[in-house]
Amino acid sequence: MTLALVVLLLTASIYLVLLQFGSKIFGLEKMRLPAQIFDNDKVEMELSQDKYTVKPENAWLPLTARFKDFERRIPFSIEAIRRRLIKAGLPMGVLEFLAFKVLAIIFVPVIAFTFFSSNMPTNMILIISLAIGFFIPEMWLNQKISKRVHNIRRDLPNIIDLLTLCVSGGMDFMLAVNRVVKDLKPCDLTRELGEVYRETQVGKSRREALKNFGWRVDIPEVHSFVRTLIQADRMGTPMSEALNVQAEEMRVRRFQHGESMALKAPIKLLFPLFAFILPVVMIIVGGPIILQFARGGINFGF
Repeated sequence: MTLALVVLLLTASIYLVLLQFGSKIFGLEKMRLPAQIFDNDKVEMELSQDKYTVKPENAWLPLTARFKDFERRIPFSIEAIRRRLIKAGLPMGVLEFLAFKVLAIIFVPVIAFTFFSSNMPTNMILIISLAIGFFIPEMWLNQKISKRVHNIRRDLPNIIDLLTLCVSGGMDFMLAVNRVVKDLKPCDLTRELGEVYRETQVGKSRREALKNFGWRVDIPEVHSFVRTLIQADRMGTPMSEALNVQAEEMRVRRFQHGESMALKAPIKLLFPLFAFILPVVMIIVGGPIILQFARGGINFGF
């Protein structure tokens, strides 16, 4: 029974790896969804489900494409999972994440029983390994979200400055977005701005595309940026003035964020100081005294 379970898990793992990296291993053309970006039906379907017109290249697209109907029949709500995956940049679909969690829940107990069954009680190993297997995908997803939010916050002021320069030079805002996306090195923020441009090309209004951008990223700086642009578009304010205001606000926010991180540094240093540095200092200072006591006492010269 155990051998059959291990063989099944290995087969499932090899299948998922081939789905993800088959194009790189065998030189096959990578599947993309939607195949035609200007096919309105397909684009609307993708926007309504995942808020992306084009999937990221590292997404597990073959699995998503084959089991999309099964995803709609899942008996519990998956909107929270999809929301978190979108905030992480959609590294995988909902089905892939659920499969990842199931495999982690199965694999971790197998590994735990293989290495620790002789030293720990069976029930304790099972409970701890199941908990670890359940939380490993959650920790991975939280790490992806945190990294993406950090990258977007870091790049946003510079990209707003570039957009301001382009718009001040007489370029339309959406053309400026397209120019910045094409000329800059690809990153999380340029990909999101590329989504804004593509949504406007397939029929979405600029206001709706910007709202989708704020919904996908969901951080205060982007919400402020989107709100300012939508208000400028509604009131007829020149876009260059709105971008100048946003650029100044983003610079102030970045400075304040740096100050807050600097103020938190001493508190974060307390634990390593007491856990690692202080014991070493005590050993260096008190070690010779303890050794001298052990060898016959200390003569104070009285």
